[in-house]
Amino acid sequence: MQSQAMFFKARVGDKLADRVLQENLGKAKSKFVDARRRAVAEYEEDDGADFEALREAGKAIRNRALANLDVWLETFEAKATARGAQVMYARDGEEICRLVTDIARRHGATKVVKSKSMLSEEAGLNQALAAAGIQPVETDLGEYILQINDNEPPSHIIAPAFHKSKEEVAALFERTHHTARKTDIQDMTREARETLRGHFLSAEVGMSGGNFLIAETGSVGLVTNEGNGRMVTTMPKVHVVVTGIEKVIPTLEDFSTLMRLLPRSATGQHISNYVSVLTGVKREDELDGPEHLYFILVDNGRAGLVGTEFQEMLRCIRCGACMNHCPVYQTVGGHAYGWVYPGPMGSVLTPLYTGIANALDLPHAATLCNQCGVVCPVKIPLPDLLRSLREKQVDLALRPWGERLALRVWGRMAARPRWYALAVKFGIKYLKWLADGSDRIQVLGMAQEWTRGRDFPAPEGRSFRDLYAERQRGRA
Repeated sequence: MQSQAMFFKARVGDKLADRVLQENLGKAKSKFVDARRRAVAEYEEDDGADFEALREAGKAIRNRALANLDVWLETFEAKATARGAQVMYARDGEEICRLVTDIARRHGATKVVKSKSMLSEEAGLNQALAAAGIQPVETDLGEYILQINDNEPPSHIIAPAFHKSKEEVAALFERTHHTARKTDIQDMTREARETLRGHFLSAEVGMSGGNFLIAETGSVGLVTNEGNGRMVTTMPKVHVVVTGIEKVIPTLEDFSTLMRLLPRSATGQHISNYVSVLTGVKREDELDGPEHLYFILVDNGRAGLVGTEFQEMLRCIRCGACMNHCPVYQTVGGHAYGWVYPGPMGSVLTPLYTGIANALDLPHAATLCNQCGVVCPVKIPLPDLLRSLREKQVDLALRPWGERLALRVWGRMAARPRWYALAVKFGIKYLKWLADGSDRIQVLGMAQEWTRGRDFPAPEGRSFRDLYAERQRGRA
């Protein structure tokens, strides 16, 4: 997927002016937030368990895996190979496309059915398969809706069509399937299921992502709510798993712990409808499963984060909780971010994976309110990482000179209390002059961007420093 992150500000303007999108976002705004809150409360009240302790356990598991990532990957490869799978490594999206296309051609495939995979979005795999004469068919309902809508990109990592209304989907199905328009969600879901069934039965290759790779058994853990994941991974003779190298965890016990976190954080469910642990190829005494199993483990910028200040980002288990709770994401939606990963996690990952100079606005697309950090199931300090990216932009002179100058001046003032006090005194007078007797400032002098869509509050009185000094004098 070609990154459009450089055009974040322009895209935000378009999204804010899109009335249909704003209406759809308004309807969905609290859906996942309320569901997660209920799930966490029930976990603590009904089960008598400590969700914060569970988050700490999840963090420890992910840190343990990342501390010896090479060892766990080698362990996974050895175990998976022993069960008949073939493990490959891809450095980037281009290599993903080449490997998957080669596998499909080797098995004479003309069609690949896919379960949801964000890495295939990173690579632009659908376009590569189509160019090779191989039909890709998305089978996750949200991804299917977007594919038949001229390959529209997803706007949420677990709910790809989050931005669409029921009416928009009904019109799309009517136009694409040439059937009578339906208004009931169950009827529309049945129509999609009946359309996809033929593809499940006729595809030679199934492709899925992987929520976790389990090193001790060489298995892939797959979590879905629609059942399409099981169809994709068991019906075709060939199953290809494409997932990131950071998804490996040591043991099945670790998988069990993380599965208490992932559904509750993502959709507010105690457990997802389908949890699959897939190990090896089909044996002679087994009824279903693939005859050929390939793992494509992808770097695409991940290995470069190991051992850096951004390694904590690799703990991410792709639940989407950070974006569900982010006031910026809730207002502009996922497409404004311009690449595969939206929300706070995308504002960190996109600059790191595509280049910090190619996503200048994303680290600033946050209020730093820390809602994302509070709900992250593996305690990734997202505001701290966003702040670190901002600092790097300043160090690399990627921010406007005026902004860098202002930060430098502020830094020097903040280190000198008397200068700072004097600047505050003059600043208050300046702002009161701008307010001209009002309690709001409509045009903020040299920082007019602030007041282009909102007013700035005028100072109410003296500074905290003056009030504190007066209080101290009164006590004396």
